[in-house]
Amino acid sequence: MRARIIVSTLLLATTPFAHAEATLDVGERLTACATCHGQRGEGVQGAEYSPHLAGKPAGYLFEQLRGFREGRRVSTSMTWYVRFADDAFLHRIADYYAALPPRTRSADAGASQLTDERRSKAQALVERGDATRGVLACNACHGANLAGLEPGIPALLGLPIDYVIAQFGAWREGIRHGAPPDCMRDIAERIPAEDIRAVAAYLSQQSNIDGLRPAPAGSFVPPRTCGSLPHAQEAK
Repeated sequence: MRARIIVSTLLLATTPFAHAEATLDVGERLTACATCHGQRGEGVQGAEYSPHLAGKPAGYLFEQLRGFREGRRVSTSMTWYVRFADDAFLHRIADYYAALPPRTRSADAGASQLTDERRSKAQALVERGDATRGVLACNACHGANLAGLEPGIPALLGLPIDYVIAQFGAWREGIRHGAPPDCMRDIAERIPAEDIRAVAAYLSQQSNIDGLRPAPAGSFVPPRTCGSLPHAQEAK
């Protein structure tokens, strides 16, 4: 099994996606991705720094893939996989994972136990934000059910704690960059580290038992312009 994964990884790493055989199904060409993201994009136990991808908006997934290719996001393995990929194939990858059923369970890596006080603080940040620091509620952009919004805002349900913390750290340190205006970096800089950990633990414990997909574009309007989202607007 390990040998098969290594061979698949090498094939993906050394064959430019733009010139791969057109007859090969896109799912078959993503065998190595399953090592960290799961066979159906549902995530993998033990891969706490890798998110689940299934059912997330194709527009969001495409922007992240392009970010790895262009250096706005940093991951040796991801950059290696997509360095020769053209936009057309990145869209195919994004469409493939977006079409899969969303993950329904909470994070595999069980969560650090939250005290009642820290849980209440995390829930308040997720649902109401922190006006004193200029921090918007998570659900203002990611949806009241945290299932995301088409075409470019992902679900937050059941993400691994370590992944969420790592992404906040990457935004704070300027390692991860979104398309301008980079609203998540601004938000990450305004939240204390202990609150980031509490929010990460809280989100990891949220499941999507109904298999909710991102809300259709235009279902609600995020209160701030963020990245390249065409439906976002500044709050009045």
